[in-house]
Amino acid sequence: MVNTEAMKAGNPTESGSSKKKLTEWPKHFSNPKVDALANRLKKIFDALPQYGYLGPEDLHDYRYHETIILNALSAINLKTEKGLLHPLDIRSYPKILRYPDGIARIAIYIGSFDPFQMTHLSIALRYLAWPTTQSDMVIVVPEDPGSSYKPDKTDYAFRYQIAKLQLADLFEPFILPLDIGSGADTIEIVRRFIALHAGMKLELTHLIGSDVLPLAAEFLEKDLAVWRQQASRSGVDYRHRIYIARRTKKGSLAPWIAMIRKHNIEVILDNTITASPSSTDFRKNRHLTLVLPTPAIKDKLEILFRYKMSQSWSAVTSEKNSLQPNPHPWEI
Repeated sequence: MVNTEAMKAGNPTESGSSKKKLTEWPKHFSNPKVDALANRLKKIFDALPQYGYLGPEDLHDYRYHETIILNALSAINLKTEKGLLHPLDIRSYPKILRYPDGIARIAIYIGSFDPFQMTHLSIALRYLAWPTTQSDMVIVVPEDPGSSYKPDKTDYAFRYQIAKLQLADLFEPFILPLDIGSGADTIEIVRRFIALHAGMKLELTHLIGSDVLPLAAEFLEKDLAVWRQQASRSGVDYRHRIYIARRTKKGSLAPWIAMIRKHNIEVILDNTITASPSSTDFRKNRHLTLVLPTPAIKDKLEILFRYKMSQSWSAVTSEKNSLQPNPHPWEI
């Protein structure tokens, strides 16, 4: 069991685990779906040094996230072995919903995702790998609340497509992009997702970054009223949890967590900080190595790399001490 209070940002936790983090891909994982996912990812990362236009700093950026992903998959595989995580049959999802014992144990990750990138991916994988989380899949949905909110944001269809190019047919059935965010803010997206589960039991965990925690805590009472009303209309046995991924060392989260717990909502706090930058840095500072280099993504970015229009984020970060990946604060 992880002692989250003992976690230090950027450093391994005092979990008592004697196992070291993985730095090389194993020959296979015991779960077939984890193994298939690992094989697909390994091919992507193994191919990177063969691209003549990527420099050592670019490869270092990619290696950081590769290590995080590798160790997350190891922990996810262990959870499948222990029966704590059940890879879902997502054929025709969400038109046809297939859940073990008819219980939907799902996490939903909503954000601007402009663009979706490996910092987001690391948070989603870390959630699934966490020993006490209870979801079988993470749903990723870009939000689209209107022009008054982040007016310079890229249009929804493009942001969804970029997320899909990094996730669909690659991270399934563990992480799945879902096109239910058009014209919707977070409260509407969750309402729509609840409505998809008419007559079912839905254990829904909302993944949020600590940067939006104050806003989420402030509006939670109104949000819950809308979500519970939809659950009642649709005959959904609905339970809500919140998982918070800390994005910075600064500031106490305790007041906001206390606000949430007043509503009898379970909160899981992940104090481990992923050191890579935000999507704002991708746009403003040309940190192109933040996006997972799937073949389709690679083709879109190649010309920018070749003309030296990408800047390594690890080469300029102010938190160089945190750049040794801390990929698994859990026990694996």
